[in-house]
Amino acid sequence: MKLERVTRSEEETAAVGREIASLLPRDGVIHVIGDLGAGKTTLIRAIASELGADPLEVASPTFAIVHEYPLPEGPAIVHIDGYRLSSSRREWLEIGIDEILSSPGLKFIEWPKAEFGDFAQRIAEISVTVGGDERRVIGMTSRG
Repeated sequence: MKLERVTRSEEETAAVGREIASLLPRDGVIHVIGDLGAGKTTLIRAIASELGADPLEVASPTFAIVHEYPLPEGPAIVHIDGYRLSSSRREWLEIGIDEILSSPGLKFIEWPKAEFGDFAQRIAEISVTVGGDERRVIGMTSRG
């Protein structure tokens, strides 16, 4: 499946996030690609909120590296920032990336590293590209 939307405001980006939420299965790894400040966390906040997470809890995982957002039913949504992780598999194992990625539920990875695929294959990739005039191009490709 492939989706592409153009947004010009945070509200429009949130609407695309709600649309994406309706298309995702409730289990799997989603890579989220985009430059710093592109709106990746805003999009994930909208998706998580649509699935039942508290939107006030959704924040960039830059400093914590991993955030979890409880859902009323089912496993929590996990939000990982791969940017600050080194290329050391040992570091990944120490923080439990292998267990996190293989656990049930949705796992969103901002700045994913290709090697994360050793632990769990992604089911979708979402890209957020900044254009002129505050425009964002949001694309999603998924398997199956």
